[in-house]
Amino acid sequence: MGAPVSSVVQAFAIMRVLADDRALTLSEVALACGISPSSCLGLLRTLVGEGVLHTHSGKRYALSPPWTGIVAGDNEAAARFVALARPLLENAARNWLAPVGLWRVSGRDRLQLVALGEDVAATRIHMEEGQRQPIGGGSVGRALTAAQNVSEDEIRRRFSAVRWQRPVTEADYRVQIIAAAARGYAIDDGLSHAGIASLAAAVSGEPPEFCVSVSMFAGSRSDGEVSRIGGDLKALAEQLGTATSGRRSTSTKAKIA
Repeated sequence: MGAPVSSVVQAFAIMRVLADDRALTLSEVALACGISPSSCLGLLRTLVGEGVLHTHSGKRYALSPPWTGIVAGDNEAAARFVALARPLLENAARNWLAPVGLWRVSGRDRLQLVALGEDVAATRIHMEEGQRQPIGGGSVGRALTAAQNVSEDEIRRRFSAVRWQRPVTEADYRVQIIAAAARGYAIDDGLSHAGIASLAAAVSGEPPEFCVSVSMFAGSRSDGEVSRIGGDLKALAEQLGTATSGRRSTSTKAKIA
């Protein structure tokens, strides 16, 4: 797969943000999509010119029919998928005594935690649904980068955008992505968040847009436990991949209808 065209990715991010009859200002759209206001303005004007968007109440932008139904349908399908995934995340969190998250690509540069299975241990790692991180950061970033098979330039761009807690070279980052592709899950041992080790496995998709993760205190599990949890996490991602393939099929039928 070649490198994604950034303007196209950003245009679709704008359309998703404006789903469900939302009408937002330039600054609101730019903030939600992680795009600079100047770039966002150019995209908004282009989408208005192509009839995808229309101006609403002067300074707000909204989706035009039939785009409203198409994008809203995709978001509804995603919401159903998240609802299906939630009990699986909660069950895994209880089994592993660690928080298990479902992440989704948000725009070109960010990942968002859309569902969380919380563990019941007395001392817990704090995570909140809705939190975001750079698309290349953590084990989630490596797992998705491996699954998406992005270009060398895109790997460099993602690596450079992360503020690492511990020193890591771009060469090491690339080796970790290769290892994630071979193993089926990625590992971040305190590089992105000091004292936290995380594993992540991408959920299959075209292209992959979801990823599951589990976070643990660094050094709290043996190598054997980490390997076992990694294998189980990969199996969970595969189970969710079967569900999301059904979601894509349903969404496609709705659009054709």
